[in-house]
Amino acid sequence: MSTPTSTSTARSDLPQLKRVRAHSSWEGAMRTRHQVRSFAAFHTAEPAPVGGDDSAPTPMEYVLAALGGCLAVVAETVATERQLGLTALDIDIQATMDTRGFRGTAEVSPHFREVVVRARFGLAVPDALGELQRGVERRCPAFNLVKDAGVPVTLDWTLVQDAS
Repeated sequence: MSTPTSTSTARSDLPQLKRVRAHSSWEGAMRTRHQVRSFAAFHTAEPAPVGGDDSAPTPMEYVLAALGGCLAVVAETVATERQLGLTALDIDIQATMDTRGFRGTAEVSPHFREVVVRARFGLAVPDALGELQRGVERRCPAFNLVKDAGVPVTLDWTLVQDAS
C-alpha cells in the first residue's frame, strides 16, 4: 500500500497518523528538562511549598498554555479556510485542581476539575463567531483531549474591536 505524500491526495477515510515525541530528563528537586524536536530545551518545576525551586512553570501550567496555543492555531486555520478575517485573538485560561489528588490524600482525580477559556476575537466577519467556535471545538486536539477526559470546559468567546 502506498503512502500519500500530501494531505490533498490522501483519502479522508484512511487514518493519517502523526507521531509527536518529547524527551524529558529529571534534574532533581521537582525540576525536569524537556526537549522537543530541535527546539531549545525548556523546563518544568514546582513551587517551593510543593518541594520545588519555582524556577519554571509547572507541567499543568504548560498544559494550559498548550491548550491556548492549540486553540489559537486552530482558530487561525478555521478563520483562514472560511475567509473570516481574523484580526485579533487573545486567550486567557484558568483551571481548578483539587491538590489532594496529587498529594495522594484523597481519592480524587489529580487533573483539572474545570477549565474556563476566555477568548477575545477580532473578525472581519463578526457574525461568524459562532461558526468559528464550532469549527475550533470540533478540530482542536488539545481542547478535545481535555473535554474527552471529562473535564468541564467553559468557553467564553467574545468579539472585540482590535486596535488596527
